[in-house]
Amino acid sequence: MIDAPRGYFAEAPGRMAAIFSAAVMARGRKGSGVTHVFLHDVNRRVEKLYAEEFLCRKNLVKGVGRLWHFQIPAVPNTTAVVPDHVDAHRFC
Repeated sequence: MIDAPRGYFAEAPGRMAAIFSAAVMARGRKGSGVTHVFLHDVNRRVEKLYAEEFLCRKNLVKGVGRLWHFQIPAVPNTTAVVPDHVDAHRFC
């Protein structure tokens, strides 16, 4: 559940780091299954943009009001060579 830090005033850092960290940890999951991530306050532009970039719209299960639910699959750790035209660091 991502519901902090606050981001509704200039001195507050917002949830960008928490969203990115959740995405990285979910993809690095060991074992089978998905990681459920709930993000609150997606009505704010920056939180919504970060969610779409790192948690990925395709992983969005449901949104109710300001709360979105994502199911993030683990990404297998592979040593395969990635072609030059493929960006290996993309999330979505």
